[in-house]
Amino acid sequence: MERGTNSRASIGPPYEVFLNFQGSDTRHEFTDFLYHGMVDAGIHVFRDSESLHVGNKIGDELLQAIEQSKIYIPIFSRKYASSRWCLRELAHMFESTLRSNENKEILPIFLNVEPLDVKLRTNLYREALSRHQEKFATEVESWENALNEVGEMKGWNWKKGESQVHLLRSVIQTVLAKLNAGCKKNVTEDLVGVDDRVEAIIRLLDVESNGVQFLGIYGMGGVGKTTLAKIVFNQLSSHFQCCNFLSDVRESSERHGLVYLQEKLLSKFLDSGCVNQIHDVDDGINMIKRLLCNRKVLIVLDDVDEKKQLKSLAGKGNWFGYGSRIIITTRDQSVLMIEGEATSEGLATKPANVSTYEVEEMKFDHALKLFSRHAFRRDSPLENYISLSEDMVSTLGKLPLALEVTGSSLSGKSEAFWADTLKKLEKAPPMEIQKTLKITYERLDDAQRQIFLDIACFFVGKDKTYPFYMWDDCEYCPHNAIEVLSLMSLIKIKDDDTFWMHDQVRDLGREIVRQENLKDPCERSRVWNHEEAWSILKGKEGSTKIKALSLGHREGILTGDEVANLQKLRFFHGESVSLAGDFNRLFPSLTWLSCRDFSLEFEAKNFHPTNLAVLDLSCSDISEERIDWIRAARKLKVLDLSHYNNLTRTPDLSTWVFLERLILRRCSQLIEIGPSIGKLQSLVELDLSWTSIDHLPDSIGNLKQLKVLRLSRMGWMTKLSSAIGGLEKLKELDLSFTDISELPTMVSRLSNLQTLNLEECRMLKQLPELPPSLTCLRWTTETAIGSYESENHTTLPTSIDFLAFYFEKVQFLPQLSSSLRELQFRNLVTSRSLDFSNLKNLSVIRSRAKLHTIFSLGSEVLRMEFCIIRKLDALLQLEMERLRKLEMRLCDFLPEVLDLSHMKNLQEICLFVCKTLVEIRGLEELGALCSLLIEGCWSMERMSDLSSFTKLRKLIVRHCPKLRSVKGLNCLESLKELSIFNAGEFGVDTSNLNIEHSW
Repeated sequence: MERGTNSRASIGPPYEVFLNFQGSDTRHEFTDFLYHGMVDAGIHVFRDSESLHVGNKIGDELLQAIEQSKIYIPIFSRKYASSRWCLRELAHMFESTLRSNENKEILPIFLNVEPLDVKLRTNLYREALSRHQEKFATEVESWENALNEVGEMKGWNWKKGESQVHLLRSVIQTVLAKLNAGCKKNVTEDLVGVDDRVEAIIRLLDVESNGVQFLGIYGMGGVGKTTLAKIVFNQLSSHFQCCNFLSDVRESSERHGLVYLQEKLLSKFLDSGCVNQIHDVDDGINMIKRLLCNRKVLIVLDDVDEKKQLKSLAGKGNWFGYGSRIIITTRDQSVLMIEGEATSEGLATKPANVSTYEVEEMKFDHALKLFSRHAFRRDSPLENYISLSEDMVSTLGKLPLALEVTGSSLSGKSEAFWADTLKKLEKAPPMEIQKTLKITYERLDDAQRQIFLDIACFFVGKDKTYPFYMWDDCEYCPHNAIEVLSLMSLIKIKDDDTFWMHDQVRDLGREIVRQENLKDPCERSRVWNHEEAWSILKGKEGSTKIKALSLGHREGILTGDEVANLQKLRFFHGESVSLAGDFNRLFPSLTWLSCRDFSLEFEAKNFHPTNLAVLDLSCSDISEERIDWIRAARKLKVLDLSHYNNLTRTPDLSTWVFLERLILRRCSQLIEIGPSIGKLQSLVELDLSWTSIDHLPDSIGNLKQLKVLRLSRMGWMTKLSSAIGGLEKLKELDLSFTDISELPTMVSRLSNLQTLNLEECRMLKQLPELPPSLTCLRWTTETAIGSYESENHTTLPTSIDFLAFYFEKVQFLPQLSSSLRELQFRNLVTSRSLDFSNLKNLSVIRSRAKLHTIFSLGSEVLRMEFCIIRKLDALLQLEMERLRKLEMRLCDFLPEVLDLSHMKNLQEICLFVCKTLVEIRGLEELGALCSLLIEGCWSMERMSDLSSFTKLRKLIVRHCPKLRSVKGLNCLESLKELSIFNAGEFGVDTSNLNIEHSW
């Protein structure tokens, strides 16, 4: 059975592309060629059949295919509009795209028709819709709207008599590039001296050759192997059908095993149901070979430390399709000596198609620059620290991680302190990174050390919120400690509030714990190895030394006598583990108890965890009667019962007067919140999302400390209690995806409210007066903006700096606040031009609409994304004296010209994938310009003279194949960084220029 037909294969991921076409017009010609071309390229594409067109509604299978797909390709042909099914699918595709938060895209093909035909400006489609009017009057309006909107989108035009080969190739390459764009890896911006290394690795990979290539990137820990692999992965991913970057192979193998790694590898290529069919390593190997042998893939296996890992994930080249590339990063070069194919001389130890690249220490000047950035927040040392800095870099062995950590620890310190630190470093071998990093560890006080060791052993990659409560209960002053650890570069807090720690730093922490007792883990303060933890408990070998212990996911029962010796235990984590027996006077110091995914009944007796601060029973099936012991936890700060399947009503909450976070998310059987909720005077977060509650008790207004209230996707709730006006400290209110029909006027009393999420609240027709504290508003509406539907509308709060509107039909916009910094809107069609002349601080515009606006921006940075710009004289030809940086991504210039002459103080310009842009004018007026980046502007032909760019230091022009030669390039006396690739006739004679980096 073909992948992507109207019946799914038994194994395969969700669809990626949905083809929408008129069967009699194109099915057996163009559409057939496109379909098979995509299937051959490894794209999972849906092509329906006439048998699915039954009745007057789109069936479940078609709906599922549309909802699953990321890219929609409507093929507009001469008879397209005659098919009501084509039009229905198009309308649903358009709606799905609007709901996707820009995660889906429509790429139209105009096959022997013009966009004007599709936009109903001619009789070709207009007459077809007239014939539909009699039978399908209720649907025609949505069909017309979809045709008009999609007709405006950039796509491909083909006229009869032209070759279709180039068109097919262009469509397939574009789709592949877009599908792979989502797998980019995050890389720090603070990079020094990596360009030559990346170029050398790419040369070794030779992506143009057809054979399967393995590349091993090896070197000591912390030298930058993963960073290089991420950069290469990001640059090359568009060349492959499928890509996967498998991070932390060593860590995952230790914690979860090889089958988990195989599942993680295949998760990018299969849906979860099929991946879960792997029962053992041999199953996984067979599935990898069967599914990837015909695909051109790019796979990175990061931090491999054992041969069995490589043999289980990428044992031989014939597991993968022609042109595939497998990159392995490792500290141990011996793991790269994988078995090759049999030859006349026996079995090759290292196949000919395995290349290696050693990541050596940095060049001294690069190392000094990196060290200086962390020690002095600049590219070079202060004058009186030059000698000390050079000695420090030499002693540290020019290792990036050691430079970053030590440099951060010395920032702002005296010369005497630097000298003492250098003496310490000189006593430890500079290549022993653990000892180097331990010097920084020794600067921590006891509380900071305890938190550092906890993170290293248990919380890398975990959310920071809950650990803070445990550390606070231990009087470790976590806010201060985390700041210190961050400043010393021992940890980082990522954007999603999770802890990040370099593996060398993590290993340092774990080694410190191991050194507490090298032979007996019972005598260590922390046990993170799940097998050791289970062995200790089942052997009744626990001791008062153990403070924290994790069993991981291990189904079983622990009895009271097995944990009797853990008198000092403050942290216990176990998934699918239950407690049974007499627990009288046990766990007296327990502060954190995490028993997620209970599938067994809780049989513990006399269990009184009076010192608990954090309790996590999420994803459990215990009956409500079995959790009465929670009442004993009177000091509880966090109670997480999310996904608790048996909870129908909240118990009496009045005893938990210290509770700060109550998480009941996805308790699908929960129908009632009792009035005792009002007794939780310390509560700061309440999450009731995805529950079946239809109203909130009036006592909710008594929660005077509540800052976050999440009510998203509560399908039964249609009205919000006016008591909400009593939540005087509320900062975030999420009502998204509910059927709320109106907001109480008391919302205006929420004097601290900053974020209000009304996304997909389609029953909400108008807004009351909003509090002046509001800074972020999201709202989806289907009709004119209620109280704003006349010209005498009320203005939004002047404090708003982020606004996202998702419209269906809108006549007027409210008066926008002059404080607005970021604006998003979709499907905006108004009766007049938009007046944004008061938006002096606007710096980010994200739009799926046509801009016909009046601007007068006063911000220093302007970033525009997905904008269709029609009248440049109203947008960019106003005087913008303060503007320093202009960034335009994926914008369409219908006039095809960008004139920058009125932005005389611009210092940075970034134009990325502005495909319709033909000419840039006014560059000669930009004497302050320091950086010019133009990439993916495929239609651009001309730009003005560059000879006035006396300050230009960075020039990047890539993938602009139509660009003609430009005057003044040999006058760029300050140019230091240059990259020109696929740029037509554009070129620079660098013989008289002092270029530092060129690629």
